[in-house]
Amino acid sequence: MKPGSRNEGGKGFTLIELLVVIAIISILASMLLPSLAGAKRRARVTECINNLRQMGIGIELYSQDANGHFPPAAVQELDAQRQQTGPLRNVRRALGGNDPRPEFLDVVPSARVRPLYRYVQAPKAFRCAEDRGQPLLPCEIAPRQTPSNYDTIGCSYSYNAGSLTTIGGGGFRRAVDDPALGLSGKDQGWVPNPSLFILAHEPPARPYSCGADVRWYQWHFSQGATEISDPRAAAGRFVSPVLFVDGHVKQHDFTRALTTDPTYPYEETSDWMWYKAADGR
Repeated sequence: MKPGSRNEGGKGFTLIELLVVIAIISILASMLLPSLAGAKRRARVTECINNLRQMGIGIELYSQDANGHFPPAAVQELDAQRQQTGPLRNVRRALGGNDPRPEFLDVVPSARVRPLYRYVQAPKAFRCAEDRGQPLLPCEIAPRQTPSNYDTIGCSYSYNAGSLTTIGGGGFRRAVDDPALGLSGKDQGWVPNPSLFILAHEPPARPYSCGADVRWYQWHFSQGATEISDPRAAAGRFVSPVLFVDGHVKQHDFTRALTTDPTYPYEETSDWMWYKAADGR
């Protein structure tokens, strides 16, 4: 064969064939990427569920050391001599985890005095990978809790210990037994139905407010804004992994509960209950 002559026994790609192959690969990639993204997000939900399971074990160990009682809703800080000092600091959104940023220390305590510090010592157990923070916070805290709850106060999960946000014109359809403290400090026999009673959760499970300004949050599977002023107009769902008093953990979709009647978001369903009624049920 002369140098430079074409090998008639082989066949190369023409430009058109190459473009067709690239187009096919692009189509396949566009079909696969959403599935891969969905699988990644489902894996993150699983991670958050596993964290809540560890949190549940920590609360059970705390309860055993506290004569069967649940953790308090607030604790005092410790000084250099390890003496309790100063005003009470809220742990409803920080039962364990990392130290908060300095601007949050006036309200949220340092990690060492949080109730679960001795029982779940790995701070990352209190971090949800889908944690997107809460730009609007209860009135007690001024700074914006972004980019995440974990980055600002050291914990992604909330403790269901009373002080649930009530919305003008609504709230609870039954009188609540201890609305200020809920589970806080109660013994386990106080809970009417441990398999339904919510012990801890992520913010998308319920509304938060500062005065008359109420916000709902979306973390998991949300493509748009994470802070919603009207849940009925939200494009996504309000998905939240939840820890129950009996120790089991499950992901629930709270969308229907939050959108059917947003002024009464805490009423009991076949899957959960937020509060104990004053009549004991």
